[in-house]
Amino acid sequence: MITTVRSILVAFFTTAALGAQSVLISEVRADAGGRWVELHNRSALAIDLSSWSLHHASHTPSMPQEYWWAFPNGTVIAAGAYLRVHWYQAAPATPGTNELYTGSTPWNFLFSLGGETLSPLRGAFGLYRTQLGDQMGDAARIEDWVSWGEHGYSREPLAIANGRWTAGRHTSAIPDGSSIARNEGTIGGVTFHDEQWFVDPTPTPLGPNLSGAGVASYGTACAAFDNHLLGAPVLRAPSLPLLGNAQFRLAIDNSTGIYGEYVLVVWSAAAAPAGQPSLLPSTPGLCAEVIDTSQLVIAWLAQTQVSTTVIPFSLANASPALAGTEAHAQAFVLDLLPFAWTPFQGVSNALHVTFGD
Repeated sequence: MITTVRSILVAFFTTAALGAQSVLISEVRADAGGRWVELHNRSALAIDLSSWSLHHASHTPSMPQEYWWAFPNGTVIAAGAYLRVHWYQAAPATPGTNELYTGSTPWNFLFSLGGETLSPLRGAFGLYRTQLGDQMGDAARIEDWVSWGEHGYSREPLAIANGRWTAGRHTSAIPDGSSIARNEGTIGGVTFHDEQWFVDPTPTPLGPNLSGAGVASYGTACAAFDNHLLGAPVLRAPSLPLLGNAQFRLAIDNSTGIYGEYVLVVWSAAAAPAGQPSLLPSTPGLCAEVIDTSQLVIAWLAQTQVSTTVIPFSLANASPALAGTEAHAQAFVLDLLPFAWTPFQGVSNALHVTFGD
């Protein structure tokens, strides 16, 4: 009886975890240095993939353009572990731990459709919780999905219907020597699924995709007296400052976008030293620079948008030397219309940004 109850509980919690996407597609590489897809089990339970499969979709003319590969019986991905599947490749005599190879003949793949080598320019992967042909059209069986380079692949509408991908979206093509990697910390916090992905110039197979990146807020946002903002301007980073992340950006909340305001985002090498005199007009409250105004690096001026103003700072082509460096950013909202009063509208909190790889 105890064994039966334990089995029921394990089954229940495993099913609940799967509903929350415990196993994710974490990283994809597609060049001469490696053609593979990595999975991550982010749950606290080992998960048996024996009845699961991987679906690869392409846009290659005169080819089937969709292929399924079944995980071998007994494939278990441990709690917190990573599993790498080398796509359309024969297995070596002694595969490494947590390494699988699909093989490269039609008999290695489901339905004898064979496979294709991965293209860095375009492609898609789906993770299915089935190996049965009559269930491949069931959207609920698709556990995860990623499209790169293009969208509109076979079975992609099913992934969209199951909330695993966003219609009309794809992440970047994969540059040589790089991978597309997932920032799992953004899951549930970004609008589109492709925004969870970034180009990683330093692939990290069988390990976490993030290394050293971080953003910390300090200081206090403040709006000047008689401002026309929606509130004190709050500065945040919707994604992490990872080298290769083309979608890294800053966002300033509480802008109105209709009164001619501009936002000046200023980067400095350090936080303000004690006793730093303010360059801002005298205002009540805590409106002040909290970054070091004597070590300014760059400033970016943009017209405000309604409610939230987004400032892109793509790290797609950032130098590897930037990894580990730190910078401090603060936003200043100004009204530059003639005869505006008051011209100074407010100042945000500051962000301490550490660039990671």
